[in-house]
Amino acid sequence: MNPIDFLVDKMMLPILEKAFAVTGSYGWAIVFLTLIIRMVLLPLTMQSYYSMKAMQKIQPKLKKIQERYKNKPEELNKRMIALYRENKVNPLGGCLPLLVQMPFLFALYAALIGEKFKALLAAPEVSKAFFFMPDLARVGIYSDTGLHLDNLFLLAAFTLSTVIQQKTMTPAPSPDADPRQVAIQKQMAVMMPIMITVMFLIIPVPTGIYLYLVVSNLIGIGQYAFLNHHSARREALAAANGSSTHAAEELLEDDDVAADEDEAVSVPASGHGTDSEENNADQKYRVKKSGKKKKKRK
Repeated sequence: MNPIDFLVDKMMLPILEKAFAVTGSYGWAIVFLTLIIRMVLLPLTMQSYYSMKAMQKIQPKLKKIQERYKNKPEELNKRMIALYRENKVNPLGGCLPLLVQMPFLFALYAALIGEKFKALLAAPEVSKAFFFMPDLARVGIYSDTGLHLDNLFLLAAFTLSTVIQQKTMTPAPSPDADPRQVAIQKQMAVMMPIMITVMFLIIPVPTGIYLYLVVSNLIGIGQYAFLNHHSARREALAAANGSSTHAAEELLEDDDVAADEDEAVSVPASGHGTDSEENNADQKYRVKKSGKKKKKRK
């Protein structure tokens, strides 16, 4: 048994049947299955998100390394790998959730076009329809019967939701980011959904797959919106704590300077011979020390 057949027989069909027993609809069963898959992949989604954030932060250092060792490819690779390891960054981390999700997508496709699922839909008590979708197993945008408006609408919804998800999942570029890299990212965010849409126009898939893709994108948009909010809040708290620490250090320096000045002024200048010279030298040293602290604080 190949991995796809294993996923179909041991995961996809059992979950769809159990979800149908609860909801009474294979449309809702697909929505429930999509939710389970996205929740299972959530740790990878978070890892991918924070990996992209880390990549944004190290872009200035990466750019300097590329400029310095542009004529030494071996040394450039070593330096880049060392930088990735130091900052715990995986350059391909952003692709990981999509790659892991592909076997589940293929398995769902195999399940929906398979004879077992068609037999389930053929049962008298089962309705093939789900909202405006007359048949979840119907394949493609058009057929001999005409244009399938439900699949066309779902494909348009998938394209739009993919664009929104790409914008939501991509961190805002830093001010010192490479303009060329930013331009490439913007082009990819637009071109990738278009390429996927064209692929689905050429390779027809069942209505249930379109439903899965749209629901998966909507869940992904919600997840990335939450991660953006959580990340922004954490960065704001870190910045506030950093400002508080800096202010406290300045107050401590002010107290040290004031104490040194008071001590320097209170040193008696009276005395004769060696004692008087030592007192004067000590007084000059304290005044000089307090002056250095003032200069450092500035």
